[in-house]
Amino acid sequence: MTILAELHSGHDPTVYRIPALELSCSAWSETIRNIPGWDDLTLMHEDGQPFEYLGAGLDIALPSKSDAAQQRLIFAIGGLNGFAEELIEQANDAKAIIFLTLRMYASNNLSAPASRPLKMMVDSPELRPDGTLQVSCSYRDLLSRRFLQGRFDTIRTPGVALF
Repeated sequence: MTILAELHSGHDPTVYRIPALELSCSAWSETIRNIPGWDDLTLMHEDGQPFEYLGAGLDIALPSKSDAAQQRLIFAIGGLNGFAEELIEQANDAKAIIFLTLRMYASNNLSAPASRPLKMMVDSPELRPDGTLQVSCSYRDLLSRRFLQGRFDTIRTPGVALF
């Protein structure tokens, strides 16, 4: 049984999940790292490096376990200031892709994520007037993957036109 499976089964009520969000972009000199709550934590990534995650008002909807070709998730991070707005403007000016990485930790073991991290592409970041950053992400976007581009067109595969 995996660590997350034990958590979901309610094995130990004192152990709980800690979702950690990381927003990164090639145009940024640093990344945004947040966890829900008031306390800041130092968490170890899968490669063994420690990183500081800041406590924030954070709302996370976990992805569904379905076979959908594309899943869209929306995250809301509260309490961000103009720093996040500057980073978003830098990414837009450089036309760079913003990535969101979701790591799940068990509260009794912060030395490594409890499951494989999910890396998603941010579609439309929006900084609201109340200081909340709303991030819409694509997860498992199999329809837009590069390995499919150019393979299925109406010339090589005429049946695609029917869909």
